[in-house]
Amino acid sequence: MNQKTRIIIGVLFLIITVIVVSVIRINPNNVTPIQSTESKHARILLGLGKGIALNQGITAVKDYISGVELVFTQGGRNNTNQNTLLVLDTLYNILHKQTFSSSILKEGDYNLFDFSKPVYIGKGNRFYVSLFSINGSEDNSASPLFNLADSIGVFYTSELNSDDVIGSLKNKLAQYHGSLMLKTYETNYSQSWLLKIFLYILIVVIAALIVWSDKLSRYLINFHIRPEYAYLALSIPFSLIFTFINPPFQVPDEVTHFNHSYNISEFGFLDKQKTVPSSINKMESVFSHLHFRAGQKTTMAEIQVQSNVKIEPEKRIPFSFSEYTLPYMPQAMGIFIGKWFSSSLLTVMYFGRIFNFLISALIIFFAIKLMPHPFRLLFLLLALMPKTLFLFGSLSYDSLTISLSFFTIALFFYYAFTCEKKLTVKDLALMALSVLMLLLCKPPYFILGALFFIIPPVKFGKLYKFILIAIGVIVIGIVFLKVIPTVNGYMDKIKESDNSAIISNTGNPDNALTAGDSIAKNKTVFMPEKQIKTILSDVPAYLKLIFNSGFVYYRDYILESFVGVLGYIDVDLPDMLTYSYLLLMVLTAMVISDEKIRLGISRKTLFFILVALTFILIETAMFLFATRPGRDRVFGVQGRYFIPMAPLFFMMFYNRFLNPKLNLLFSVSKREYQKAKPKLKPAVLDEIQGHERLFDKYLYFSAILYCIFALVYAVYLTLIRYYV
Repeated sequence: MNQKTRIIIGVLFLIITVIVVSVIRINPNNVTPIQSTESKHARILLGLGKGIALNQGITAVKDYISGVELVFTQGGRNNTNQNTLLVLDTLYNILHKQTFSSSILKEGDYNLFDFSKPVYIGKGNRFYVSLFSINGSEDNSASPLFNLADSIGVFYTSELNSDDVIGSLKNKLAQYHGSLMLKTYETNYSQSWLLKIFLYILIVVIAALIVWSDKLSRYLINFHIRPEYAYLALSIPFSLIFTFINPPFQVPDEVTHFNHSYNISEFGFLDKQKTVPSSINKMESVFSHLHFRAGQKTTMAEIQVQSNVKIEPEKRIPFSFSEYTLPYMPQAMGIFIGKWFSSSLLTVMYFGRIFNFLISALIIFFAIKLMPHPFRLLFLLLALMPKTLFLFGSLSYDSLTISLSFFTIALFFYYAFTCEKKLTVKDLALMALSVLMLLLCKPPYFILGALFFIIPPVKFGKLYKFILIAIGVIVIGIVFLKVIPTVNGYMDKIKESDNSAIISNTGNPDNALTAGDSIAKNKTVFMPEKQIKTILSDVPAYLKLIFNSGFVYYRDYILESFVGVLGYIDVDLPDMLTYSYLLLMVLTAMVISDEKIRLGISRKTLFFILVALTFILIETAMFLFATRPGRDRVFGVQGRYFIPMAPLFFMMFYNRFLNPKLNLLFSVSKREYQKAKPKLKPAVLDEIQGHERLFDKYLYFSAILYCIFALVYAVYLTLIRYYV
């Protein structure tokens, strides 16, 4: 391709994409609401269609309204009547009109009414959302839900006159305290120009790469990519951003993690009486109104006020101490050091978050560095997922678990494929230590020790040594699982932790309320002994149940929460970003390879077994301690539980067929290869694969740019979720 052709393609790409981005409405504000009236104790209003219109007054927090969400119940019927939603100003001018059938409404869940374009209201001005049906009847109408506790404006009913709808809406039949169960999506701009500017910059960069791709290719030939340093360059700033923009205790169970970490920082695990300062729980109560209520907001000023709250270590309260110590050590170190500099509880909490991220990121750095070349980009993508960096910037013990899992996988792959020397007792001790640390973090991931079997027997000398060592590993594993009390501690922990997951992804508000209330008031609702009997009575039926739970009922939620459901499980990334990120990781696993590294059927079979076993263990744990007996699915499973094992899943797509062809396609020596005599072609191809690898380098740069885009978007959504 000559320079003139590249210029034409680059300019056309620039013009077309700029026009598309300029014309298409980009409004990510419909991802997280600005106001809400959510309640666990909602009332059911009269069905739409009895000659009554329901009118909700709202005061705009921002200039534009771009959508609303409402909750309906079908009353156990298959309703088919047609309904109308109006948005009106205080003079009853129609700003937006939308018709919808009751047949499309989700039962007992929020239904999004996304406006074709944002409607200008003006900050501080009132507007009305009106609902009515012309052809509904008592036996054919959906009913909105009503919140008696919260009110965001006047709610009244009107007697509907079909000949003069607007005139009839002005007349108040009755007025009630409370509000429709709704969420508003508001913005200060008709377009999200901040995001558009970012896209424009990205378009210009890509166009420039196309125009100067020839020069860039020749530069990249001698450019050595260091993915471990790329990871540090991106993870440090974005983890720090998540550390400070995510309000206190807006990570699932962060107050529990804070209690454990603080107690360990005082060496409290050596005492029989486990206590922490009562100020921790008091501060958590200040921000608890944000949990699960995406319309609830805070301000930087409100958070800043909490910096004046002192620790007051002499005022103590008991707490339920976990068997875990190791996964809280980074946070405890940060808290311990933070207390040297400040007596502010908020400052100490941030020290805990920072140390948690620093130590976890450092472990990931060495994991990427240790990992054989073709898998480093995959590690980089997994480690830079919005969910991963969000967890790293918190007090969650998942941070150390994820980083140690990645390091353990990298260590076994290093010994299997990169290490040239014979393995010694020190190498075995390092592998055993890595697996033991995983056991002390979260027992299910201890099965990564089975990766020992990907190491060729020749690395141990004679075959009989390999067999004896393998048997020893199995015996030690059984002993650990039977003797180490951490396993029992893990099961006990499940009962108390991840309550948020139980409520968030049930897909059925009735069950969610029951499950959530049971944790706080009536833990006997969950009966592990009875669930175990259910499993043993029909194992095939149980396996079908967990398969349907993971791959039918909650497949989308697990995938979404794997990549980036942030906050207190209430900041959702767009589906486009989630699934494109997953697709990028699959493609990366497929197209980057090394001729010297083979993952045959036996190794991929082992990966499949370990991934499947992890899935069964996680589903079973939640079936025992987060699911009521008699349910046809498992509740509470989140995608983040699968991040530690994710590298093995994606490695099953590894092959050595595509990469050489793609590197040849992008090579500046492609013509030289085509013109070379048959005897010389292998040498040219070796040079392309061993030195150039232009496709690999372009993929690295593209993947890093995509990660930056995903992380910027995740930060933006977190900001608009928590701050007005």
